[in-house]
Amino acid sequence: MRSRYQLLIFVIISGLSACKYTTPPEMLTGKWYVASVKANGHEMINEYLDNNTRYLVFNEEGTYQVGLLDSVSEKAWMIKPDKNELVMMQGSPFDDIKTWKVKASDELIYLTDKKNHFNITLNRKRELPKVEIAEENALIGKWVVDKITVNGYNNTDKYAFPKRWIVLAENGRFYNGSEKGDQNVGFWRANSSLTKVNFYDNKDREESFITFNIVNNTIWYEKQNDSYDQPKVRIFFKKLD
Repeated sequence: MRSRYQLLIFVIISGLSACKYTTPPEMLTGKWYVASVKANGHEMINEYLDNNTRYLVFNEEGTYQVGLLDSVSEKAWMIKPDKNELVMMQGSPFDDIKTWKVKASDELIYLTDKKNHFNITLNRKRELPKVEIAEENALIGKWVVDKITVNGYNNTDKYAFPKRWIVLAENGRFYNGSEKGDQNVGFWRANSSLTKVNFYDNKDREESFITFNIVNNTIWYEKQNDSYDQPKVRIFFKKLD
């Protein structure tokens, strides 16, 4: 009897092993977080993606979304199950590569381009994060210093810092000053994924002289030091109602 059960298990396992591996569309449909982007074995995710763009959504109707702020538009995707190939017809965030070899489970997707240059890991997400600032106009207004951290610790009360403010105006100008009356002026632009605000002293200048990060409803920057021994000081601004 025991040998008969063993034979049955062997037959079942052999049958399963003989099945060809395919990737049906429903295995990709849903929300995904880009956990890793490796180029030739080196982690490069920060070179390609930021906090708002580290997401992919494959919709059932055959369209896909790149990042939290993508409007989807006409971007279309399809899967070739027998070839285990994903086709993103309008390209992708990774060098505009359209065709990917895919291995998928319920919670993970592994993507590899045909030349095996890129290796992408996606983790399934049940819900996408909420974006507090979803359009550039939401940045327009007066921002004041709200918090100062030193090496990650709140040091607002102890850090000698004047009550400074920044006005981001509708015409792309900024005005930066303090209660003492000193004021700087220049130009500002947000990046396309609304994760950074770049400041320029000349409207046509390509490189900004300082960049603020956008996280939820705050903007912040880190004071640059020439020495690695100096503490990391971050200045956070909140928008006045």
